[in-house]
This record gives sequence, C-alpha cells and structure tokens, in this order.
Amino acid sequence: MTDITSETEIWSPREDLSAFRDRGIAEQVLLVLITLIGVGLTAVTLYFAWARPLVRAKFAVGFFGVGTALYYLAQALSVAEDPTDRSDATVVTDWLSDRPYRLVRIVDGLVCVALAVAAIAASYHVFTNYLRLDGPALISGFRNLDLYVGLIIVTLAIDATRRAYGWSIALVAVGSVLYAYFGELMPGFLQHPGFSLEGVATYGAVRLTGAFGFIMEIGATWVAIFIMFAGLAREFGALDVILGLGQKLGENLKSGVVHVAVISSMAMGSITGSAAANAATTGSFTIPMMKEQGVRKDYAAAIESVASSGGQIMPPVMGVAAFLMADILGVSYVRVIQAAIIPALLFYFSVGVAVQFAVLRYGWTTENTDGPGILASLFSQAALLKTLYALVVVGAFYVIRSVVGRSLFEAAAAALGALVAVRLVQAVALSGADTSPAEDFASAVARFFDGTHFAIPMSVLVYTLVVMQLSPMAAGLYTSLTMIGTMVLGNPVATLARNLGGITDEGDADATDSGVPIRTTLVRTLDAFAGTVYRTLKGFRRGAMDMAPLVGVLAAMGIIISMLTQTGLTAEISVRMVALGGGILLIVLILAMITSILFGLGMPTPAAYILVATLLVRPLVELGVTQITAHLFVFYFAMLSAITPPVAVGVAVGSRIANSGFMISAKQALKIGAAGFLIPYALVANDSLVNWSLTATPVAVFCVFIGVIALTATTIGFDGRHVLGVPHRAAYLGLAMVALYAPAMSVYVGSGVTMMLQITAAAIALAGLALTQIDRLPTAITPAPRARDR
Repeated sequence: MTDITSETEIWSPREDLSAFRDRGIAEQVLLVLITLIGVGLTAVTLYFAWARPLVRAKFAVGFFGVGTALYYLAQALSVAEDPTDRSDATVVTDWLSDRPYRLVRIVDGLVCVALAVAAIAASYHVFTNYLRLDGPALISGFRNLDLYVGLIIVTLAIDATRRAYGWSIALVAVGSVLYAYFGELMPGFLQHPGFSLEGVATYGAVRLTGAFGFIMEIGATWVAIFIMFAGLAREFGALDVILGLGQKLGENLKSGVVHVAVISSMAMGSITGSAAANAATTGSFTIPMMKEQGVRKDYAAAIESVASSGGQIMPPVMGVAAFLMADILGVSYVRVIQAAIIPALLFYFSVGVAVQFAVLRYGWTTENTDGPGILASLFSQAALLKTLYALVVVGAFYVIRSVVGRSLFEAAAAALGALVAVRLVQAVALSGADTSPAEDFASAVARFFDGTHFAIPMSVLVYTLVVMQLSPMAAGLYTSLTMIGTMVLGNPVATLARNLGGITDEGDADATDSGVPIRTTLVRTLDAFAGTVYRTLKGFRRGAMDMAPLVGVLAAMGIIISMLTQTGLTAEISVRMVALGGGILLIVLILAMITSILFGLGMPTPAAYILVATLLVRPLVELGVTQITAHLFVFYFAMLSAITPPVAVGVAVGSRIANSGFMISAKQALKIGAAGFLIPYALVANDSLVNWSLTATPVAVFCVFIGVIALTATTIGFDGRHVLGVPHRAAYLGLAMVALYAPAMSVYVGSGVTMMLQITAAAIALAGLALTQIDRLPTAITPAPRARDR
C-alpha cells in the first residue's frame, strides 16, 4: 500500500508548478480559472451546508451557473491540451483530416468558453431576480429578457448533457421540448394544446421549475456534497486503501483477487453513482489482476462491470440516488436505506455466488496457500485487538454522549483519548526486548494512518445519517470536515511518530542509530502538514470537477419532467400502461422493467431513476405495489441497464480495459448478473424484504437467499462441485422459482400454504446444495461426472 505520508505523493507543488510552466498561455489561463472555480465551488457548498445563508432553491440557481461553467471550461482545456485528440470525435467529424479536424476542435473550444460565460450570465440574471421571478412575475408576466435567458438555460442544459453523456439522454430532453411545443400535431392520446416558446422558457427555467426544480435543488446540496466528499476521499488515497483491503482478503480466499473486484467496486460504486466511472476506476486495477490469476478476459470484464453497476444500489449512499428517492417519497433517508439494504445484499450475494461458481467451474482458483485462511485471519490476535479497540472507542463514545450527556465533539474526543490510552497500555505491556514502548506506540500510530484512519469519517457518516438522522446535507458536511481534519492533522502526526520512533526508510541519510534528528523531524512534520493542505485543495477541485458533468444532466432531467408533467403525459402513460397490461400486475411489471432498461441505456443511474420513477411508479402503485417497493423496482432495472446490450456502458468500459469483445463480455455479464433481473420481482412478491415485519421478513430472507443460490447454480451450470446437465438445472430452476415467488400465489391458495411451499422449496434446495458439498448426495440424483470447462 502506498504510504500516504510520502513526500512525492503529498508535497508536489514544485512538480505541479513545473508542469504548469510548460503549458501554453491558453492552458495556463484555463487551468487557473478551473482551479479557482473548482476550489471555490466546493468551499461554497460546504459553507452553505454550515450556515444556510439563503434558501436552497436560490443556491441551486447559482450552483447551476458555476457548475456548468466549470464543465465547459474543462472541455475547453481538453481542447487546448490536444486539439487533434479524436477520442470524442463524432460521425460527422471523424472523417476529417488532421488539419480541418484541429480547426473544428479549436472552434469548439472557443464555443465552450463562450458557453461558460453564457452559463454564468444566465444564472446571475435568475439569481439576482429571484424574488421577482418567484412572485410578482407569475402575476404581472415575464420580461422578454427573462424568456431569452430561459431559452439559453434550456439550451445549455441539453448541450452540456450531450457533451457529458452522449446523445441518449440529450435526445430525450430535446424530444420532451419538441413534444411540448408541437403538442397539437401529436396523434391519439399524445395530443395536447401545445406550448409556445414562452411556455418552454418559463416552465423550463424562469418559473424556477424545470432546470431549477427540485432535482437541481437536491443535486446542488445533497448530491453535490457527497460527490465532493468522494473527490476528497479519492485524492487522499481511499481507493488505494479499498483495493489494498481487497487484496488482503483475496489472499485468504480460494477465488483470490476475483472477489476483490466485487468488494472494491461495491464500495466505490455506492459513492460514485456511475457504472462507467466505477468500472474505469477500479477496473484498471482489478481486471489486470484477474487476468494474471488466469481468469478469462471476457469474464474479467463481465465481473467488473456487474460489480461496478450494482454498487449504485448499496447503502448508505446508493450512488446519491438514495437522497433523490427520499425527497421524492417524502420519507426519511433512514427509511430508504432500510428498504434498500436487503435488496442490495441480495444482488451482491448473487454476484458473489456466481463468481465463486464460475471460478470453481473453470479452475481459476489461486495457487497461493501461504495465507492463513479467512477464519484464521478473522480470529487472529491482530483482529481480536482491533475488535477490542473498536469496542473501547464505541463504549467511550456511548458513555460520554448518552450517559454523561456531553456534546458530540466531547464524546468523540473522549473516544479518541480512550483509544490512545489503551494503545499506550498495550505498548508498555507487550513491547519486547527489541523495541521500546515508545517505538511500539509510534509504529502503531504510523500504521493507523496507512488506511485505518479512513474509518473515522465513514463512522461519522453512518452515525450522523443513521443514529442522529441528520439531513444528507448536514451528514455530508460533518463527514467532509472530519475527513479534512483527519488528514490535515493526521499526516503530520504520523510523520512525527515515524521519526520520533526511529522508523526510517532504508538509505535515509539523516537517520542515526537512535532515529532521526529533531530538526529534521520538525521539518518533515511541517512539510507533511503543508503537503496535506495542498492535497486538500486538490481534493476540493477534484470533487467539483467530478460534480460538474452531473449538473447539466440534472438540469436536463428537470426540464424533461417539467415538460412531461405540464403536458399531462405522465398521468396518461400511467392509465395506458395499466390498460395495456389488462390490469394484470405481472404484465405491468414486465412493461415497467423493459421501459426502465430502455430509458436507462446510456444514462447515469440517478438520472435514469428520476425519469422512470416519474413515468412508471404510479401504475405499479395503482395495482397494489407499495410505493417504496415500486421505486426500488424501477431503480433496480435502471441500474441493470448498465450491463444490458446494446449500450451496456459498464460492459463497454470493462471490455475495453480487458481487451475483450463487447458482445461476449456482455453475454457473460448477463449470466453473472442473471439473478439481478429476477430479484426485483421477488421484492414485489415478498414485500417484507422492503417493508420489514418481525415474522415475515426472516422467513422471506432465508427463502429468497437460498432461491438466489439455486438460480445462480442454474445460470452458471455448476453447483460448487459438479457441472450440471439440463435435468439438474431444471430442478434447481423450479426450486428457485418457488422459493422466490411462492407468496405471489397467496390470493389463490392462501398465505399459509404459499409460505409452506416457499419454505419447503428453499429447504430442499439448501439440502441438495449442502449434501453436494460434502459428497453425501444420493447416487441416483448426483450429476453425472463431466470435465470442468477450461
């Protein structure tokens, strides 16, 4: 694992300044603007979360302008850096030779600068006229300048979306505007009176709806602060820590690094909210590691793409969709993550089982036998000591916070003090002849800041969201501040501990037999502090840069929803879908699945979820599905569009890294993620998986989890020891269907009978799988021996 206190990793202004001087004047100007705007946007977002100096809607207006301008300037910088880069070439421009193409790119860069200025100017107009637009203008009418600004904002939102995410979602936005404008020409039930350009401008922006509606409000506050926190975490090396932990786990698993991809992508995907970005980030590490272990390249790409996509349904962040869902439903954030946790675990459980079966079937297991084994690692002395530390911290925090009644900061300080005291006692009691207590304690402090320290902000995140039930904005603020404080103070402390404890790198010229001189220690400590502050500012910029592409798409989604809602299409689709399905829930669910996948193709999952929730939740609720289950159903399939051909953006990225064919990788991804396409139906059939109850939920969890294993054995064609033929696959499939969906028949045979059928099917499947693993399955039903695939 990279030492995060390394001088070259943190203190790099000299290198950055040297690289800056080598750039052209245009690049220098753009880079300075981007840095100032990026750092400023993150800082202002944190300040807004702290002080709330203005209403959220007005802040969203300013955030749109600055965020969109930042994105356009980043696009202009990419043009200035390499005007001949063809990675973003379109069908229209790809046929041009280098010189004309370069000219087109330069013109496009200038256009991006002009659009950045337009975004700032339009946003400034709405911001400064906010009170008039929100009140008197609705009665007295809008000015011509207001309407022009509204049309500019609609155009900017659609163009920024096109540049960031391609034509798929941009065309939906264009189509919604054209549908609103040409409503009188639409056929059948699609017909409506139609909007004028004034209507498009007002409902699209200047009524403070559309681009500035609730979606942008959530994006500028709840979503932004977590995207910015993720940027900070990545800049501080959180990804390295996650991959390092995954590698350690892989050393103790027979499947090796294959499950590293699943675990790492699950953790990162929950934060990023983008299957493509997650596959590109973690896949660049995990896919080569899997191929090196022997995993076939198409499977390596498939495993990474499925795991990267599924991270978006994993609490606590759910790729920022959890915050959108809570606001749309009008429920607490805790209620959303409670409803989502079992479905998320089901998905990753199915992926983990599928990966395990694939590794065993194709013989991709590791040859490493040096690891102590997973059980030995869990119950090792080091693991038990870490558990003790955790109990001390939690206990001290609880006593000071709940029993004594002190403030949150006092309780946190007391917990940290208790941890330090326990570690000092251990250093005195267990230090050997070769090390002094001071050296042992210093070594422990240094090791803590090699990755364990990231547990502090994550603990704050969970505590503020789940226990204190603060708003996501407040939780994100406290988590970000904790991350900054941990790093800014922690790195100098770790450096000081290393040097005072005599922990030096080999070949250190300043090292002596007794450690490092005091003067050198102080210089290195100050250097570490300055370097961490510098990295914090870089993290601010990275967080804003990660958020910038999402600003346009959130505004575009607001425009789409405003156009469809104001024309009455959403209500009409609800009625027509129920009529098309004949009032039969299963048919409507299938229609909703197909529509969710189609709308999700090529879109970031949060944007896809907003669209399908607007269109498809209502007909499901009308047929008896609980509201939160209906939202999770469509969200699940919007997420799965990332591995569904023909677009499958997650697979596209993974296959490119693995150098495998797209379609063969997509085929393997569908096999690994096959259970994921059936789990949402199980949520509808077993509503207690989402809406918990004391008796029904444990039974449903047991039966559905076993059903998922049986279903995975069917799709992979392997039960852990045998390659399965058609009869055994059919048997497992039948048991899986009953274990998953038996409660859906309760209206015909009663809930008691369906529960018995469900439990019986799950028990038979579990018994068959268990007896298979210990070679006790009766000979008559044991699969015929077949050579495993290579």
